Amino acid sequence: MKRIIRYKNGQTLAYAEYGDKNGYPILAQHGLIASISDYHLFDSLIKAGIRLICLARPGYGESSPYSMSQIAEWGEIVSTLANELNLSQFDLLGMSSGAPYSYAIGYQLPNKVRNIFIFSGIPALYDDKVQTVWPYPVNKDAGMAELEKLANDLFFANLSPEALLQNDIRDSMRNNCFGLALDFKLRCYNWGFLLSDVKEKVYMQHSRTDNQVPFAAAEITSKLLPNCRLEIRESGEHFSDEILDNFIKTTVLQYVGK
Repeated sequence: MKRIIRYKNGQTLAYAEYGDKNGYPILAQHGLIASISDYHLFDSLIKAGIRLICLARPGYGESSPYSMSQIAEWGEIVSTLANELNLSQFDLLGMSSGAPYSYAIGYQLPNKVRNIFIFSGIPALYDDKVQTVWPYPVNKDAGMAELEKLANDLFFANLSPEALLQNDIRDSMRNNCFGLALDFKLRCYNWGFLLSDVKEKVYMQHSRTDNQVPFAAAEITSKLLPNCRLEIRESGEHFSDEILDNFIKTTVLQYVGK
C-alpha cells in the first residue's frame, strides 16, 4: 500500500509497504528507472515474512521534486520516515542507482541500520580513482534542465505507447525526469560523507561483465568501505529480475537482521 509522509516545509516522501507488518524491516532503495509499485521484484522477501518498505526518491512517483544538496541529505529525509514508523532496527537493499542512497542512510542512522545489501551498485563517483574507470561523461556544470533533457533523450524518447504505461517508466518520467536528473547531478559531487564513515556490514554483489557499471569501479568502491564483502558474479548483465531474486535468496535472506 502506498503512503506519503511530509518533511521539510511540506515536501512529500512516497513509500509503499509490502509483506508482514510485524516482520523484520528492509528499506529498498530503487534504481534509476523504477517504481515503488513493482513489488514483484521482491517476491522472495515478501514470502519470507519480511516487512518491505520501498521508498521513492525526490521527483519519482508521488515524491516531491525536492532538490537535495548532497546525497547525504537522503539519510536525513529517511530518518523522518524511520521515526514516523517507529523503526528501531532495519536493513537496507540498494539496487544500481540506489546504492549511494543506501550508504547515506547507513551513515546518517548507524544505530538503526544493521546490514546494507548492494546489488549492481553505482560506485563512489565522488572518488577520483573511481572516475578514471567510469565510462560516461562527468559534467559537473550541467544544470537540471539539461540533465532532465538528457534523461528523457537517453531512456524515454523512443518508447512505445505500451511501454510508457509501465509503472517504472511512468514514475521515473514524473516531473520532467527530475529524479533521474537529480541523481545524475549528485552522484559525481561530494556526497557529504565518505564511505570510510559507513561502518555497517555491506554485502555487495557485482558482475565482472556488468555492461553498465564497470566491475573495476565496484571493486574500488568495495575497498573504500571498512566492512564490505564483495561477491563476484563471473558473468551476467547489470540487472534482471532473475539475478536480483538469486541475490535475495542466497545473500539477503541469509544475513538479514543479523
